[in-house]
Amino acid sequence: MSPGDLPSGPMLYSCLAGIIYFGERIYREIRARRETQLSKVLVHPSGAMELRINKPSFKYTAGQWLFIQVPEISKLQWHPFTITSAPEDPYVSIHIRQVGDWTRALGERLGAGPDVVAAITQDAINGTKKEKDQYELGQRGDFVELASIGSTLPRIRIDGPYGAPAEDVFKSEVAVLIGAGIGVTPFASILKHIWYRQKRGKLGALRRVEFIWVCRDAPSFGWFQTLLQEVEDAQTDPNFLRINIYLTQKIEEDMLWNIAVNDAGAQFDPLTLLRTRTMFGRPDWKSIYTNLRTAIEGGAYLPGRESSLKTTVGTFFCGPAGLAKAIREQTYAASSSTVNFTFYKEHF
Repeated sequence: MSPGDLPSGPMLYSCLAGIIYFGERIYREIRARRETQLSKVLVHPSGAMELRINKPSFKYTAGQWLFIQVPEISKLQWHPFTITSAPEDPYVSIHIRQVGDWTRALGERLGAGPDVVAAITQDAINGTKKEKDQYELGQRGDFVELASIGSTLPRIRIDGPYGAPAEDVFKSEVAVLIGAGIGVTPFASILKHIWYRQKRGKLGALRRVEFIWVCRDAPSFGWFQTLLQEVEDAQTDPNFLRINIYLTQKIEEDMLWNIAVNDAGAQFDPLTLLRTRTMFGRPDWKSIYTNLRTAIEGGAYLPGRESSLKTTVGTFFCGPAGLAKAIREQTYAASSSTVNFTFYKEHF
């Protein structure tokens, strides 16, 4: 072959891109074939499935995500999910909603089909305790570990991890973590990682955390409740972490009455069992960011802050694009000469 026969120009770049693509695919295939074991399957009252995976070779940081493949369901399909465990945990976990053909097929294969999920969700709403053939239900917020009766858990493969903006949470002095619905998943890992680092005294620049979860219905609190309780109870500084939960669904009269009766004089919120009270309706983002800036500039929010220095407040959001736009606008509008608000969106 003479030099003139070699590809050049656009053809050369196409060939190089093809080589890089196939090289990446081969590397992904090799990496995904490393030993991976699905150790547990948990179902939460919200209907979300939690898969706990053992893979010693898998290293990641808080806020990252991975691809998962279940050959028994499809040998070609890889699906992305946010990692909900922290790097310090002895396992890798992901939470999955059954909203498509592949996730529903996975739920059926794991014994967490629609009938099981419906029963768990209803009992979570009622706060009752019952026993079923394959699982035992506890109080609101309890997860259910599914027993593998008559079959083994399917073989899985994972590929990753891949980066996410939330890895930068420790570079901000104030972190505002906002999750909408299932968009809260990246912050399961972040909050747990913050907890571990707080115990070690290695928080970087981070001095305060505002966690805001906007949720449509009460049962959705269930899968995340245990983690929030643990993080809330572990706080030695009551001002370091503030949890704000907004319930946006219209409350039925019977449920509203039960909340009022159980909330009177109670130490914990009747819906979430947290010390923080649930707020009803949609957040007023303008008021939230304006009040935060005023508190920082006044010196009460960050004691010892030098008024001449600029404070960075990082907002990390995961949820619908429309809500992201509204929050982004308010963060930029709230910025001043002494407080800089930044915004990062996690895509899912």
